[in-house]
Amino acid sequence: MQLFTWGTNSHGQLGQGFESELLSVPTAAHIPEELQQSIAYNCQIAGGGNHSIVTSNGRVWAAGLDNSGQICSTEKKSASVFSEIHALAGCNVTSVACGWDFTLFLASNGNLYGCGSNTFHQLGITNKVVNGLINLHSLDHEPFVQVSAGLRHAAAVTNTGCLQIWGIEKYVKQLTDVTGVVKASCGQRHIVALTTKNKLLAWGGNNHGQCGQSSTTTKHIKEPLSIEWDESNGRIENVVSGWTHSLVLTDRQHVYSWGRNTYGQLGRASYDNSFLPKRIPELEGITLIAAGSEHSMALDKFGQLWTWGWNEHGSLGNGNTENQFRPVNISHYFPGRIQSIGTGAGHSFAIVE
Repeated sequence: MQLFTWGTNSHGQLGQGFESELLSVPTAAHIPEELQQSIAYNCQIAGGGNHSIVTSNGRVWAAGLDNSGQICSTEKKSASVFSEIHALAGCNVTSVACGWDFTLFLASNGNLYGCGSNTFHQLGITNKVVNGLINLHSLDHEPFVQVSAGLRHAAAVTNTGCLQIWGIEKYVKQLTDVTGVVKASCGQRHIVALTTKNKLLAWGGNNHGQCGQSSTTTKHIKEPLSIEWDESNGRIENVVSGWTHSLVLTDRQHVYSWGRNTYGQLGRASYDNSFLPKRIPELEGITLIAAGSEHSMALDKFGQLWTWGWNEHGSLGNGNTENQFRPVNISHYFPGRIQSIGTGAGHSFAIVE
């Protein structure tokens, strides 16, 4: 297995061994031997504003900017190659979520750890300066099963379907009456939640229609509102959010999008934003989706990778820096079948056989 990375690399977040403005085509990263050996096992990749995290077989590696401690290095130094976070040794991390300059790590036993900036209390403590890892606790001391990070806020779901929120109260305050949550996805200033009843809820910033309502008359939605969803579209399997747009994947392997489309992140030819979920017709047989700050990705059942949206720093991996309003197939850049994908704010990843 190989890890391919592309997009913005100003702080070495692509793990290529150097810093550069960008890489516009997928390039194999330099990864340590122990990561090379384990990357095929339960691997997840995530990125923040200028850092990247890989978790595989319970262990965690990081690259990129560490000015706020977001990659948990002992000296808060940036790294252009992936190095293991030894502070998490023995925690058996199963998933990771990256905010702009902070990171959350979910362990197999339901414990949640965080590092990096806490300027907006996104790590759940009162101290704005955080040194090393901290443990984030649920209000009812229940184990967490899923976690997401936005620009300056975070959300985690417990094993009973309750939702815990940390960060900017102005946009996404803590709610006690949201239950039955399967997954939460944080954007720049909003949250989308999927429930056990196949319902989508959203609240927070709505200036670009990212909360999935019929208009943007209400710029800030204080309480969760249902997003209109036609049950004939199928059951929702996953939801992901960029800064101001969201994608859902259904059990029919179709992709729907809504929110801002200034850079083409909705996969539509028009510049117009979309207030309600609409299907991206080119995408069939999709198994995985991912959303960066303003770009989107989808992997289909044949191992083909499709990208669209903002491309100023080469985050689409198609060899140029022009925005794309329709999905483009970039599979020809890879030497084998793609197994997994991930995104940062302006960079992207793929695990390739």
